[in-house]
Amino acid sequence: MRIACVSDIHGNYVALLAVFEDIRKRGIEIILCTGDIVGYYPNPIECIELVKKKINHTIRGNHDDAVITPDFGQQKNWFNPVARESLRWTREILEELDSSIHKSFLTSLSIQKELVFENKKVLLAHGTPDKPWEYFLYPYWADEPPPEYELRIDRWFKNWDLVVIGHTHQAYVHNSKISLKVLVNPGSVGQPRDFDPRASYAILEIENSRIDAEIVRVEYDISETCKSIKQASLDDYLCERLYAGR
Repeated sequence: MRIACVSDIHGNYVALLAVFEDIRKRGIEIILCTGDIVGYYPNPIECIELVKKKINHTIRGNHDDAVITPDFGQQKNWFNPVARESLRWTREILEELDSSIHKSFLTSLSIQKELVFENKKVLLAHGTPDKPWEYFLYPYWADEPPPEYELRIDRWFKNWDLVVIGHTHQAYVHNSKISLKVLVNPGSVGQPRDFDPRASYAILEIENSRIDAEIVRVEYDISETCKSIKQASLDDYLCERLYAGR
C-alpha cells in the first residue's frame, strides 16, 4: 500500500497543485494531511476546497485552529507579527467569502487521528502525540535524535507502528533501532524551512512486514505565489522566505 502524506500547506495553492500533480503521476490514491491548511499565504479558500476534494484523512493544525477560534485576540500573541497579520487576513477572508462552509470544515477536523493500514497502527499529529502544537526536533537533528527524544519516540512506538507529525516545516524520517516502526515529518508543502525551497511531502509504503518512508521534493513556480502575496497586500517577507526555503 502506497500513501502520500502532506503537511503545512498554509494557503500556498500553487505549491499544493504541484504536489498533487506529482502524487497523481505516481498513481497514489490515498493522501493524508497533518494540518495547517491555512495561514501565511493568500489562497486559503482554494486550499481548503482542494483538501476536501483530494485528501482522505486530515487533522487540524495550530493555524487552522487560530483561524476558527473565537478568542483569537488571546491566541494571536502566540504567533510572530507576520504570522499574526496573515491569520487576521485569513480570518477576514473566510468570514467575507464563506460565512460558514470553510470554517465549519476546519472546525470539524480533530487534533489527532488514529488509522489502520495493512494491520499497522498509524497516528496523525500536528505537533506530537503528547502536545498538539509542540515543535519536536526543531531544529531537526543532524544524524540521530538526542537521548531524551529517543525515549519519547520509543514510548510512542509502544502505541503506534507509524507516527506522522508536522508543524516544524522540516522533513525527516526516523526508523526505530529495535523495531520496524517509523516516525515521519513530511516537511511543508507551502513553506519549507530546511533551506530547500521546493515543496515537500512524504510517500509511505506499508506492508505487513515493513514500513518504508521517502521524502519527495517538488519544484513549483514560487513567483506565482509571490504575485498573489502582493495582490493580497501581505508582507513581502513571506515571499522572501519561500525563495530561501527558511
